[in-house]
Amino acid sequence: MRVLTFAMSAVAVAAVACQHAAPIGPVSADRQVISGAGFNQPENLVYDSVADVFLISNMGGGQATHDNNGFISRVAPNGHVLSLRWIAGGEHGVNLDAPKGLAIHGDTLAVADLGAVHFFDRRDGSPLGSVAVSGLVLNDVAFAPDGSLWITDTGPDRTTTPPDTTKDLDAVWRVTRDRKITAVARGLGLERPDGLVLEGNSALVTTFGGQKIERVSAEPSHGWTTLATLPAGRLDGLRRLADGSLLVTSWDAQTVWKVDSTHAPRPLLTSVKSPAGVAVDTRRHRLAVTSMQDNTLYLLPLNE
Repeated sequence: MRVLTFAMSAVAVAAVACQHAAPIGPVSADRQVISGAGFNQPENLVYDSVADVFLISNMGGGQATHDNNGFISRVAPNGHVLSLRWIAGGEHGVNLDAPKGLAIHGDTLAVADLGAVHFFDRRDGSPLGSVAVSGLVLNDVAFAPDGSLWITDTGPDRTTTPPDTTKDLDAVWRVTRDRKITAVARGLGLERPDGLVLEGNSALVTTFGGQKIERVSAEPSHGWTTLATLPAGRLDGLRRLADGSLLVTSWDAQTVWKVDSTHAPRPLLTSVKSPAGVAVDTRRHRLAVTSMQDNTLYLLPLNE
């Protein structure tokens, strides 16, 4: 397993500053760093295998501010920005405050936002309605095969303010196709659930307030159990690979790990500030990672 570390000289950094909306000179022949393209707090991304594009959510400001300036970017697999503001708050009847998690089911794109999940047509980005969810910080989303939707609620930052145990509860929500909303898990012990993948009748979630991957049952009475504890915390993005292993991003480690069935993490990408969303281009077997605070997209081969 190679540990891929991105390092750029002063000349390369200067070159990056002059580029816009195009792949920044590759670090090697098969790796790219896309910066200066107009991303604004890119929090998550999903690969649309039908259209062969990445969709990237940009919060566009504070993650808890109702400012309607969030947007979704449409980016080609080679890093070329096809449409920076493909879906944008305040345009064409769209409301997006601080979009985060994205998921695709058929021709429907779901986007987690402040207090709601919005639905759009995957093909042209037109709005298809919303469902209100009384969560605090709706973060990642995932569709089950039956069309129901799971959502992580990361809750507020508690590093400076103690939690209000009467209302500041982290949660994992489930929305059925008939829009019935249930908290399948709720409590401070979830440690700010963030990234989300589904596994049978349960969900795996990363903990932004901890360093664990938790398994949450679809039955609220069953609660959750710890699947794995990783070497560092502020775990964010989570994706499942075809071989069953997991991709996990950690802000504290500034790393993207591959976690296999033994739960042993192996670094695929290091020295990335605030690695947030992670996705896989399944046609080319390539990895895409967003740096939320550096407004950057990384593209590299997925070496297993």
